[in-house]
Amino acid sequence: MDAKILGDRLRQIRKRLGITQKQLAEATNLTQSVMSRLENGEEIYASALLTILYYYQDKISLDYLFASDFDADSDRLLSSYRDGELQSFRRQLDIIADIITSSCETSLSHIENMKKKCQ
Repeated sequence: MDAKILGDRLRQIRKRLGITQKQLAEATNLTQSVMSRLENGEEIYASALLTILYYYQDKISLDYLFASDFDADSDRLLSSYRDGELQSFRRQLDIIADIITSSCETSLSHIENMKKKCQ
């Protein structure tokens, strides 16, 4: 999936949840500039993307976010995870985080901060 499509989906999710870029930036300790660049598909900051996914972990289905039939207006977007599903989601994000942090150690501090907020 290219950065433009991913950014558009992230924007649609944020709007569907009724959150402004500023609110999401404050909630995730990211800047509004980073949010804008992600949503516009200008750049994909791995640590910022993971931070946003951790924030959305109980609100969206990760599988559906990357699905070919993604539709922000679909009821499939919003997800109420059961404990087992939420733990699986966290494990998937941990695997992604491990891959990214092995090549970019600066991502680690953002990821650890969001993990603490999710506990």
